[in-house]
Amino acid sequence: MSLKPVDAVTVKKWLESGDTVLVDIREPNEHAQEHIPGSHLVPLSELDKNDLRKLGKKKVVFHCKGGMRTTSNAGRLRAACEGELFEMSGGIEGWKKAGLPIKQS
Repeated sequence: MSLKPVDAVTVKKWLESGDTVLVDIREPNEHAQEHIPGSHLVPLSELDKNDLRKLGKKKVVFHCKGGMRTTSNAGRLRAACEGELFEMSGGIEGWKKAGLPIKQS
């Protein structure tokens, strides 16, 4: 079961409107090197320990580095969360290609 794809520019607009949560499913070391400001780290390795239902019925956008982990784990992500669920096309790499800001350590 797949997630709806959405481009990085649209995600940025949604984040600015305040009705969207961006979830980074990469591992902590990847997130520490660089991440999208305002993203919430929920590593795939700890997904079962986190109750993503606490995010509420907002739009939830998942991302990884390039999109492969998000796509291949769509079923797990969908089972762990409620609301309108999306996958950010291209992951953080797509975000950077769109010229959007990242935070680096």
